[in-house]
Amino acid sequence: KTGDIHHVEQRRVKCPPEVPSLFESNYVRTARYTKFNFLPKNLLLQFHRFVNCFFLVVSILASVSSISPVGALTFWLPIGLLLSGTMVKDAYEDYQRHKADVEENSRTTEVFNPTLGDFMQVTWREVAVGSIVRVNTTHPDTTPLIPADLTLLASSAKAGTCFLETANLDGETNLKMRESPSETHQRLTTFQEGASHGELNKANVRKLALKVVCNPPDAFLYDFHARMEHDAIDIQLGGGHLLQRSTKLRNTKWIIGVAVYTGCETKIQMNMTEPPNKITNVERRLNFWMLYLFWGLFGMALIGAIGSVVTVIAPETGSGAWYLVPEQPTATFNPDRPVVVGLLGFFSFLILLSLFIPISLYVSMEVAKSVQGLQINWDIDMYHPETDTPALTRTTNLNEELGQIQYIFSDKTGTLTQNVMEFRKCFISGVSYGFGTTEIGLAAALRGANVGTAHPSQVEAERSANPEKAQYYRDPAINFDDTRLLGRYNDKHEARDKIEMFMRILSVSHTVVPEGDPADPKALIYQAESPDEGALTLFAKAIGWCFCGKTSTHTTVKVHGADEVYEVLNVNKFNSTRKRMSVVARTPEGKLVLYCKGADNVMLERIAAGQPEGELMAKQLQLYATEGLRTLVLASKDLTEEEWLAWDAIHKAASTSLEDRDGALERAAELIEKDMIIAGATAIEDKLQDGVPDAIATLAQGGIKIWVLTGDKQETAENIGFACRLLRDDMTINYINGADDNEIKTQLRECLERNADCIGKENEHLALLVDGKSLITIMADTVLTADLLKFATMCKAVIACRVSPSQKMQIVAMVRHGVKPEPMTLSIGDGANDVPMILEAHVGVGISGNEGMQAVRSADFAIAQFRYLKKLMLFHGRNNYRRVATLVQYSLYKNILLVSCLALYNFVNGWSGTLVMDTWVFSAYNVLFTSFFIVIYAFLDQDVSVETAMANPQLYIPGQRSANFNSFTMSVWVLNAVVQAALAFGLPTLTFAGFDDSDKNIYGVIVMMGVVITANLRLVFISAHISWVSHFIAALCVFFFFAFILVYSYGASFGYWNFSGSGTKALGSAIFWLVGLLTFVAMSGIDVFFIYLHRHMHPNPVYVIQERDRGHGKSYDTENGTSTGMEGIPLVVSGTSS
Repeated sequence: KTGDIHHVEQRRVKCPPEVPSLFESNYVRTARYTKFNFLPKNLLLQFHRFVNCFFLVVSILASVSSISPVGALTFWLPIGLLLSGTMVKDAYEDYQRHKADVEENSRTTEVFNPTLGDFMQVTWREVAVGSIVRVNTTHPDTTPLIPADLTLLASSAKAGTCFLETANLDGETNLKMRESPSETHQRLTTFQEGASHGELNKANVRKLALKVVCNPPDAFLYDFHARMEHDAIDIQLGGGHLLQRSTKLRNTKWIIGVAVYTGCETKIQMNMTEPPNKITNVERRLNFWMLYLFWGLFGMALIGAIGSVVTVIAPETGSGAWYLVPEQPTATFNPDRPVVVGLLGFFSFLILLSLFIPISLYVSMEVAKSVQGLQINWDIDMYHPETDTPALTRTTNLNEELGQIQYIFSDKTGTLTQNVMEFRKCFISGVSYGFGTTEIGLAAALRGANVGTAHPSQVEAERSANPEKAQYYRDPAINFDDTRLLGRYNDKHEARDKIEMFMRILSVSHTVVPEGDPADPKALIYQAESPDEGALTLFAKAIGWCFCGKTSTHTTVKVHGADEVYEVLNVNKFNSTRKRMSVVARTPEGKLVLYCKGADNVMLERIAAGQPEGELMAKQLQLYATEGLRTLVLASKDLTEEEWLAWDAIHKAASTSLEDRDGALERAAELIEKDMIIAGATAIEDKLQDGVPDAIATLAQGGIKIWVLTGDKQETAENIGFACRLLRDDMTINYINGADDNEIKTQLRECLERNADCIGKENEHLALLVDGKSLITIMADTVLTADLLKFATMCKAVIACRVSPSQKMQIVAMVRHGVKPEPMTLSIGDGANDVPMILEAHVGVGISGNEGMQAVRSADFAIAQFRYLKKLMLFHGRNNYRRVATLVQYSLYKNILLVSCLALYNFVNGWSGTLVMDTWVFSAYNVLFTSFFIVIYAFLDQDVSVETAMANPQLYIPGQRSANFNSFTMSVWVLNAVVQAALAFGLPTLTFAGFDDSDKNIYGVIVMMGVVITANLRLVFISAHISWVSHFIAALCVFFFFAFILVYSYGASFGYWNFSGSGTKALGSAIFWLVGLLTFVAMSGIDVFFIYLHRHMHPNPVYVIQERDRGHGKSYDTENGTSTGMEGIPLVVSGTSS
């Protein structure tokens, strides 16, 4: 991390700023282009695609009239349309970025002018590193947004603090507190007697001279390690002193700060990176087939070149076409120069047959996927009205990947659960307070799990439960109704001191920010960085310990109406590694006390030995976990003045360290967070989201393996697994949770030995539960990792508990790169700690939840609730995979169909390198005759209804097996194209062979008519969802063909003589209609025959369900998933189904 500024080049910021500035300006630009570089840069980017480069070369070759059998415009027009269309799209998108940039850079703020001795309004782009900036929430002409990354110098609050809303930065709406150094705050601020806000001392601002030495710009949003040199003293600065660009000042009249990072070097800009370019499975297969097509094209061109050489060298014996010999040798027909003839012939056939590579494919895919993305965004079934959140497609390139997922890796909190925390119970001095249980607890009890037996006193207390008497400040949102807790405190029960310590920890050791009038506790609203802290602080307020506010050094708590002020001397912050937070405070009685709360597994290791209630609490924590409750342990430690002074010196040294400051602070905290006295434990409920059990069960029926990766303890994770139907009673759960390395290795070995007969295949009745500590041992050894993967892939469900964000990513990477062939993976989460695993998976899905938007911003798709994943995958994903697979194969098919006709024509015509039809008719094939229907198909076709797709998740399995796009299906499409091409060429050729006055243009039109009508009809035949739109588009494409040849017949009026009158002559010829009808009927008859044969003799599950939905099926066994109609064909998805 860049927090170590001792070993990296330090940034030295002077205030007032240096002129000219040595740093980046504050101008930001997200636009990719300027008006000067747009054309060359955009073209360069487009020609990174090999297909575009290929067609550019072919177009250049086609411009050489001596070797090109077609007009150059035939190739320049399609590639020109392709490039210009992409340019228009890119230009529009970049114009929108330019507009946003102008708006951003034109915002106004105030910067101190030393010459004037006052602040002046400037635009954001004029702010420089070292500038003193004032942000005001009451000024009508300036915005309360922070214009650059600022180090806070002073604020209008007496304590020198301010509050930021960071939604623009991380998506979190809760307020974050920042504090200014007391040295600068006191110097720059003056307070009048009785005034609630301070005034800025501009005279002292004018005299201000300081230097900030900080780490270079980095992308870590909250990391800031610096020191300020001011009045010959060094002031240490951290993340709590940094105001990030684009955050919003709240609940503070004004602040001033010095700009340390500007423009593209600010935290928010450093995080605006392009998402990783993910290549889909379909695209990888397409690239593989493209290589075959290129080799096939070059091979056919080479054969054509050899044929042309043979024809030239021996016209009488080679082809019998003696009439082709010109009076004077030409470059392309010179028996004395066969090498030149062959080379020119190769290029001629390369140009002629280049349509083998479908240039329109990528355009069609981009258009279709864009519309598919909009369909996902507009799906009302995936809209969450409570939060006004629709589904969001952030990467349309991955639409079809959603239909091939084999593994889902899911976070728990906020993803499977609501992340809306409700305080349920607590344990203090050997007694559990709070009644009832949770849905998870009820499910556990039904399975026979021990959820605790109520003590007779608790049963009696529950009878007299009364939330009005149980809470001092009644909060309807808190369902705590156990009157014993407050009653024992008021009655001076022997547990009173423990209760008081418990409540003090909840009300003092936190990072909550209050909003509202402290004089009215019921009106106070708490802004918390995590839902857990908010729930705990609200509970403490309800019991009578109302947190009213804090300064940089003091915290005020209103205890049953009386104010208590605690001097906060040190704070040891929470992070995902420490899993705890503590403060050293001087109590109102003058005592020094350490208040600490954290996860039970780390807290129990730091509790002083010999406490009798420790064993009782451990048992109660197990019972809470069985109910699915999230638990924290609270503890305290009395300190002597000498102990604190000695430790405070270590802590201060760590906080001012220029090398590994975070590590030094953690090590300092370890020295004091030990031998603590138990205060109690809390139990919070995080309810499951609606529809989660059904979604997981349905996805599992679709052949998807679901792994839950959570930081919760084992019992909680296991019971959540049962509650959401990931685990079932008929499953055998295997545990890997050993206390040491040897036990972990033994457990893993026994898991493999017990299930040796299942190695290499999945067992519906196997599940695995592994903890984070065991994963540390396993992941450090490649052999153990391979064994874990071997066993985990045998299991239907896997739960990893007590895992860190990095371990989540390791698990995803282990499956993605360890299982062969590589499976398609999807990670879903809602918080910043889920970002690593979201980025590691093939597809990332973010939940728009209560932990900010970082997961959404890193994901490919975003939804508001986990249950929406069911429709996203089983309906949208499955359909999009089918559609894109068909789009790719159809695009290749229709081009191979046409090119095969050209190859056959040249084979029987002396390898002349000529077209069977007119150049412009040939060019319009991909542009007008066959391009629209497939794009419409690619976002409208739907083989079964939404309800049927949801009710039959087994239909998802073919996508996992790439059943719709593989070597076999592609070969069938290619073979079909070749056979139909033989008919399209052969039938007109044989017919016209008997006519002496045959017209080549009419002959070519008949061939083209058969190809156009057959190509469009094939798409009609395979469409499962025939609507008026598809009928209309198919008819329109065929209409375009006839209209084109009719209009083109009058080409002489426009200077085109080659086809003049041919169209009208063809349309007025009986032989044209007779042969044309015979040709396309024969060609389409092949499709009709094989589709009929497949549907009635060997139907796949989709066909069975379609017939059932139409009322043809007799019955359907939903329990066993089989159909007993349709000649008793079972609904079982086979590997070859499509």
